[in-house]
Amino acid sequence: MKILREFRRFLLIKSVQGRHCDIRPYVFDNIAKLALGFHVPPQTIVDAVDGTSDDRTLALRLLETTLRAEDLLRQQREEDRTKAAQRSADLLAATTHWKGNRAHLDMPSLLSSLTRRNDLLLFIADQFTVSVSMALLLDLAKTARMRSDLTGFLDAEGLHLRWETGGLDLRSQSDPKANMIVVCLPPMPAMAAA
Repeated sequence: MKILREFRRFLLIKSVQGRHCDIRPYVFDNIAKLALGFHVPPQTIVDAVDGTSDDRTLALRLLETTLRAEDLLRQQREEDRTKAAQRSADLLAATTHWKGNRAHLDMPSLLSSLTRRNDLLLFIADQFTVSVSMALLLDLAKTARMRSDLTGFLDAEGLHLRWETGGLDLRSQSDPKANMIVVCLPPMPAMAAA
């Protein structure tokens, strides 16, 4: 992404300066780096540059291509981040155990499943559903990773975090625009459900 940002800046500067003729030599001098940034073979770039004779047109096409590539890479990074968060959420679900009507969470797994501040962590159990803002959890995570006494559990009321000197109760929240990372909790044992 950094390569593409630098190239976009270069294209914009040269276009503003009216120095479109500097772009073609720059591309050929930096072909390996640009191919890496665009995730294409160097020959693809060579063919595109050689296929455009006008320097001004070349600058516009390269700028459009760079912006499109940056957008695709941004989308891919977001998808990868969401997939990684979902894998962490699945691990969190697998490490959750029930004590009575409380689902006790593995806190390192919970903290590693956090993605972005605007996301929600949605816990789904047979008896209840709780969604918690990751913004609150990310703020807590800054200090919680240093605490070995942090524990947490879920019940129908929300997510409850506890440590030696205090605790925090987070009620379920909703935000229809938020990206949700879903944690499907294991079923409650039959004796606890009764």
